[in-house]
Amino acid sequence: MFKPLLKALATAAFAVSALAAQASVLQPVKVADDIYALVGPLGQRDAANAGDNATFGAIVTPDGVILIDSGATKVGAEHIETALKTITPKPVRWVINTGSQDHRWLGNATFAAQGAKIIALDSTVNVQQANATQEIQGLKMLLGEIAAGTVPMSSPDPLPGNAARLNLGGVDLELRHFGAGHFPGDAVVWLPKQHIAFSGDLVFADRMLGLLDNGSRVDQWAQTFSTFAAALKPKIIVPGHGKPCSLAQAQAQTGDYLDWLVREVQPAAQNMDDLEKTVQRVHAATPEAFRKLDNFENIDKKNINRAYLEFQ
Repeated sequence: MFKPLLKALATAAFAVSALAAQASVLQPVKVADDIYALVGPLGQRDAANAGDNATFGAIVTPDGVILIDSGATKVGAEHIETALKTITPKPVRWVINTGSQDHRWLGNATFAAQGAKIIALDSTVNVQQANATQEIQGLKMLLGEIAAGTVPMSSPDPLPGNAARLNLGGVDLELRHFGAGHFPGDAVVWLPKQHIAFSGDLVFADRMLGLLDNGSRVDQWAQTFSTFAAALKPKIIVPGHGKPCSLAQAQAQTGDYLDWLVREVQPAAQNMDDLEKTVQRVHAATPEAFRKLDNFENIDKKNINRAYLEFQ
């Protein structure tokens, strides 16, 4: 008689615990009226965060929610849905992709199935489609069953050119491509009236950025950041990783680090200095400001190595 009741109570407790864990993955942070950051953990992808070790965005309009990026997996998209429910009951009408790394777009299908329109620039979609198979395979190897059911879906109607003006529910925004960033094709969502930029992975705050072998180069990323900062001069940036920040913080933790890598590594690569000795020397000289960033010990040497190979 009591076994079914105990089983039901245990099931309910597990469901509540799972919901609480899911809700804790992304922390909503109010940036301005009806504008939010959904801040994920600063560490690496794992089963607990379902690949959502990143920051996403939400703009609540009278006609529904504009979601900035959709999560790395189907479960990751569900983490975003859980966080959004703490902000508004309104449905997601648009999903705008700022980039092509997994956490920027592999949750698209979940929101599209609920009626959301998927929006991205053509340059972003091209990179997404080129990387889709590799990204899905990588997530399955890393996350196992957590990655199950994740289906790559890009915008079926990508926007041409490097800029597009959009409006939903009276909210004006722009989608801008300033050049290659963390990935080629990375874009920025700009709210001109509020002077707020959702930078995607062009900006990392609070944690060290990572260079990847993906067709973008450290010097290109450095130039793109500089162009973005000069063109928009945002008052607030919702970065691709970390909490909302000022342009000054973005400069100090992303722009300055990229410039430092170019300055320190490019001459060594061009002189064909020994790679391992270059990595050790430059790492030892890394300024204290960068050493304080999360993930420094795991990423700095890899960045120096990657930058050297790019300059060769």
